Amino acid sequence: MYKINVDAQKNRLYLTLIGFFTPEEILRCGDETIAATRKLKAGYDVVTDITEFKPGSAEVAKDIERVQAHFIKTGARQGVRVVGQNSSSSMQFDRVGKLAGYQSTPVRTMVEAETLLNAL
Repeated sequence: MYKINVDAQKNRLYLTLIGFFTPEEILRCGDETIAATRKLKAGYDVVTDITEFKPGSAEVAKDIERVQAHFIKTGARQGVRVVGQNSSSSMQFDRVGKLAGYQSTPVRTMVEAETLLNAL
């Protein structure tokens, strides 16, 4: 399951990923995430909540890489990843992010994510 929210006023994309994803579901999520970035201006921020995400297959990782590459291409300013206690999912996102050239700062809570972005 996933949730995508856009806050045009803050110029932020919020993405929540929950559970395991099939290749079809992650592709649909990726397409919808890319479409949502079109509502934002260059210099937007991305907050990805993976506190309940379960690491997936190589196909799932490949699509995460595709979306992260899109963030770079379209001028994302800062990525923040809310990880809670979810270290295994965070490692998958780190690994895929390095392949895409996308860096995202891990934090434990959404409050920490908002604080970090508001300070920029």
